Amino acid sequence: MNSYPNLPAEQRATQRLVEQFNADERLWNELDPKRERRRKVLRGLSKKKLKELDLQEFASARPPQDCIGRSIQP
Repeated sequence: MNSYPNLPAEQRATQRLVEQFNADERLWNELDPKRERRRKVLRGLSKKKLKELDLQEFASARPPQDCIGRSIQP
C-alpha cells in the first residue's frame, strides 16, 4: 500500500483501513457470480450454510494479512 505522504500522519492509518475495506468489497463483488451459481445448484442448503460457504470462499480468495513492515499506531 502507499505511504500517503500527502496526508497528515494521524490520517494515514485510517486511509489504509479504507483502502483495505475497498479492496475487500471489490473482491466480494467479483465473487458474486459464484455465489449466485451456488444458490441455484445447492437449493436444498439452509441460508446459514450458504453464508458459511460464501465466507469460506471469500477468506480463501482474500490475500493473507501481512503485518511485516507495518508500524504500530497508538
